[in-house]
Amino acid sequence: MSFLGTIKRAANRVLVPWLNHRIAYAPSIPDFGRLVAHLQSAQLTPKTIFDVGVADGTPWLYDTFPQAHFFLFDPTPQSLPYMNSVAERLKADVFNLALGDKSRTIVLNVWPEHSGSSIFDEIGHADILERRDVPMRRFDQLVASFARPSLMKIDVQGAELMVLRGMGERLKEIDCLIVEKSLIATVHDGPEFTEVAGFLNDAGFVLFDIVAVNRRPLDLALAQMDAVFVPETSPLRRDHRWAA
Repeated sequence: MSFLGTIKRAANRVLVPWLNHRIAYAPSIPDFGRLVAHLQSAQLTPKTIFDVGVADGTPWLYDTFPQAHFFLFDPTPQSLPYMNSVAERLKADVFNLALGDKSRTIVLNVWPEHSGSSIFDEIGHADILERRDVPMRRFDQLVASFARPSLMKIDVQGAELMVLRGMGERLKEIDCLIVEKSLIATVHDGPEFTEVAGFLNDAGFVLFDIVAVNRRPLDLALAQMDAVFVPETSPLRRDHRWAA
């Protein structure tokens, strides 16, 4: 252990019981900026970005990669103004629909806080603003060829596997995949992290990073995280050393 690490551990032994506070270790804190640095160093700065489940937007993506071509997907009427506002200042194609495993019409439970809207029913009480019929389309039938490197962010409240299955062979064209996934599912029939990770592993992807975590207010158990998956052969994984 380093001298600085020894000091931090000693300080935490005092701070935690007295003040319920600890000194965090920077390398252990989830961080989008660190992922961006990795992508840039591996020459994987994305030319195409798919934002699946836009809700109120993903500003860090738009601000960090303004030169990219964005494809924005969200089925809620509340999200359409946000997507259109992004398209006014960046190169972006807007799709006011849901991505999934087949082309059909689905029923979406729209919440007042529309970022939580889902085709699945919530476990426990949920305030539903409306149930709305929305179109669903497969990615591999909707999106033509695109420039690489590519990045996809998926935040779809339980429909992650439906989106991934609808990509078909096009999944192999994604260089970096960020999926918000539940460790404790809060919707009926929603997949948890291990199921999504297993699907991606079978498709040749491996977990590379965790860039955000979220604890549920019920008991502060770790309930969600933004997991980064990359192809097993990605340049991000070439160096297997622990330290220089």
